[in-house]
Amino acid sequence: MKIFALALTLLFIFLGMTASEAQAQETLIVKAGQQRTAAKSKLRIKFISVIEDSRCPIGVDCIWAGNAKIKVQIIGERSTKMFEFNTTLGPNGDILDGWAITLEELTPVPNAKRKTNPKNYTATFKVARLTR
Repeated sequence: MKIFALALTLLFIFLGMTASEAQAQETLIVKAGQQRTAAKSKLRIKFISVIEDSRCPIGVDCIWAGNAKIKVQIIGERSTKMFEFNTTLGPNGDILDGWAITLEELTPVPNAKRKTNPKNYTATFKVARLTR
């Protein structure tokens, strides 16, 4: 058990974070049109819609990766705010009530052979504490 604790401490040092910082991070997956609450921060993230999706479709050779932009509402303990996050172009995140919220991934990637149903999108967010 002591070896495990030592290994975990060394990992946090290597990653440049403390154990409390690592514990204050979480990943939240939200489907389009739905809302989820982050357990640690109690932030409620509502994935309103995909505003645009110009990402390079599967099966197509593109000059650049493209970008998708989503609209989200984040409800904190002290404030509520609407945000637009991007997959490639900035911004891909923002701050609310001492927490950093970042769009990590948007799926599915467009397909050249069929249009994506807007209800099938899923956004993955990382929520991390900025203050202690």
